[in-house]
Amino acid sequence: MFRGLREPVPETEHPMTIVYEPTRDLSHYRRRFAQEGIPLPALLWPNGQGAFVRRPRPDHAGMRPDAQFEVAPGRWGLIPLFATQKDYPATFEARGETAAAERDFRQPWKRGHRCIVLADALYRRNDADQKVTRVSRTDGQPLALAGLWNGWRSPEGACVESFTLLTLPAEDQPGERRVVFIRDGWVQDWLHCAVEEAAAYLRPYDLKQLARTEISALPSAQAIA
Repeated sequence: MFRGLREPVPETEHPMTIVYEPTRDLSHYRRRFAQEGIPLPALLWPNGQGAFVRRPRPDHAGMRPDAQFEVAPGRWGLIPLFATQKDYPATFEARGETAAAERDFRQPWKRGHRCIVLADALYRRNDADQKVTRVSRTDGQPLALAGLWNGWRSPEGACVESFTLLTLPAEDQPGERRVVFIRDGWVQDWLHCAVEEAAAYLRPYDLKQLARTEISALPSAQAIA
């Protein structure tokens, strides 16, 4: 379980379960979504400022009428509508099989606030042995991480957008959980489908299409960059 913090904490202090590399090649956003990407840090920790792809918000000025996607900046760690402060804890991951009924995630799910996070790689630490594994696609394309997003109004009146990543039980390791990777051909449907159809897209990814490398420790952002 993560702690709610004002800023991403140093690598040596964070109780990391997952950390990811935002995709560095921003042309993926142009090719796949006809949108400009947002430059991000080489390594993103919970509470860090990331970016996600969603259906366009109808209240956002400047969007083309025919746009099907929007790239938005947001904090990794979903802030529920009822939160009284920005530093709402432990919402970096949401269980895909129960998010629709959970207090923190029920409203984003009900409103169809689904999103995609593009990542070159994801790092996870197994609870059992604390080993760090780097996960990427074997073809070098970005992973499409499934998530939910929300817009929260601060006491000062500012709209703060945030997101969480959806997880499922790991088929290859009982007791562990894995972030949901959306198949390329399902991305548009995941973002645009009816709410009652969304759960059908939360399925285990083909492990043969993933490259998994065990490493001794999480690399620094400088080493990745």
